[in-house]
Amino acid sequence: MTITIREALQLPDMVQTRLVAGESGLDNQIRWVTIVEVLEDTSRLQEGEFLITTGFGLADDEQKLSQFIPSLVERKLSGVALHTGFYLREIPSACIEAANRYNLPLIEIPLEMNFSTITKAILQPIVNRQFETLAYSQAIHDRMIEAALSKGGLPAIASELAQLTGGAVTITDALGFEAIQLGAELLDRGKLSTQTAAIRAAREHYGSLMLTKPECSWKELDNVALQHAATLCALEYAKERAVAATEWRLKGDFVEELLSGRSISDSELETRSRLLGYPLAGRHLIAAVRVAAKEDANLSVLHQTCITLLKRLCDRHHHPYLLRERAQSLLLVLPADKRSQSLLEQLAAQWLKLYPDAPLHLGISSPRSLLSQLADAADEAVYALQAYPLLTRAPALLPYTEMQGYQFLYPYHRQQETLQALWHPLLDRLLEYDRKHNQQLLETLHAYLEHNCNGLKASQALYIHRHTLKYRLEQIEEKTGCNLEDAHQRWQLQLALMAFRLHRLLYPS
Repeated sequence: MTITIREALQLPDMVQTRLVAGESGLDNQIRWVTIVEVLEDTSRLQEGEFLITTGFGLADDEQKLSQFIPSLVERKLSGVALHTGFYLREIPSACIEAANRYNLPLIEIPLEMNFSTITKAILQPIVNRQFETLAYSQAIHDRMIEAALSKGGLPAIASELAQLTGGAVTITDALGFEAIQLGAELLDRGKLSTQTAAIRAAREHYGSLMLTKPECSWKELDNVALQHAATLCALEYAKERAVAATEWRLKGDFVEELLSGRSISDSELETRSRLLGYPLAGRHLIAAVRVAAKEDANLSVLHQTCITLLKRLCDRHHHPYLLRERAQSLLLVLPADKRSQSLLEQLAAQWLKLYPDAPLHLGISSPRSLLSQLADAADEAVYALQAYPLLTRAPALLPYTEMQGYQFLYPYHRQQETLQALWHPLLDRLLEYDRKHNQQLLETLHAYLEHNCNGLKASQALYIHRHTLKYRLEQIEEKTGCNLEDAHQRWQLQLALMAFRLHRLLYPS
């Protein structure tokens, strides 16, 4: 759609003109030609314009003369032509020096040449190229539309772009996944140039489309092809999201029925599982996923991102899954194997790169042999998430069987009274004493048991003297009636303390 100053000077109608300065800028692109006789306001000039002027007023105003070239450079003009013989006998040396300094092509037009000759000479190839570009753009549009309608999706669009431009094409989604990579092996080792187009629609950012070619073979029309392809990629991503939403709804409804305990016949189970691409054979587990975000975070958006990330990982590894979204978490049904473990680890690691301040917590149930047993498995996974804050150095993936003993309280956690009955007989007097005397006997008991009854480490953790620790331990034994040197009684205190902490977490008063 443009020509360079160098190309313009080689046009037949330009043979009488003469380049007097700014040779380094000969490859500047001319986007349009503007004729101004009296140049009073350069702010009206546009980037890439080629200015033709008589230089009226320059000879009699030294300040205007000194600012003439710099003002054009500031507006990023491609070049300037001065028509001598009207108001300027010759181009002032100050203009020549400034044009050379700023690399702005300065051309002299002799008196016998008309403005219209120059304008027509330059604009004709520009307009012709614009028509060529429009025709090429329409051809690209037709080919891209055909590729998109061929049901080939993103690979077909990327392949068409690579063929049209002879370049390497890369499509990366908004989560950083490289969805498509074509043609990299065809590029030589010369200097390469890469252009990137955002894939977006209706304020939704889906990713980026990159085209890489040798710098010497890059054409302006390649940018047209790149933009057309990016638009179609956005439509493909929007279509993929709509299809995925339907798939998630179907999977979610199926999971909800499994978790509700409704009786489903074997034939219906087999049909729906096959339809959703999930195997019935083997063992299964539930992973409850929660985003540890701040209270003001938009959980709906975070869940949507997490679901998309999960789909990318499962598609990449061809791994089956079922999914159900709940208000505070996501429930995943996965085959109970090492591949699922690896997938969940990748999910947590990839998410941490995206949202380091809002990591994922994953509670994982014990395996089940039948899909009809998943209701209890879901309760285990959700319970692991609930107890997560109580566990020291808890990993991102928390299996129900590795809850540092809290799994033994699972049968009691649903009812407040049942849970309270585990700790109240032993700890109630301690709590009452702490409240009345502003003491820390309960905290001391926790630190002492946490450090495996090591008095030195416990006192250091509490920042108290060992004699103070000894006195507190004697008070604890008196108030609870338990001997801390007796392993069985000590275990009862440990269990009561865990029950108290879980009760306070699940039923805050």
